[in-house]
Amino acid sequence: MIETLPEPLSGYGATALVLTIAATAAGLARAYVAHRTRLHEERETSTRTAARLAGLVELSADREVVRIVERDRDGHREVELSSRVMPRRDDAREAA
Repeated sequence: MIETLPEPLSGYGATALVLTIAATAAGLARAYVAHRTRLHEERETSTRTAARLAGLVELSADREVVRIVERDRDGHREVELSSRVMPRRDDAREAA
């Protein structure tokens, strides 16, 4: 049986191998940075929302009804906050 030794990479083969490894590493790095950026944006949005809600609660403390209209990248929302006590479900069924 004749065994052949693998031929060493030629100049072009070595260049192609190096470029393939570099492109793979760059793709992984890009995916990691995009993932971290998305997590940071979500965390920042959550913190901003919590702070905004805390401010709205303070502003609405002396009002009976507060209506909030909000437009952002998620869409359009209208929320009405009321200090009136809402009837329980059982009370609403009995009234009907």
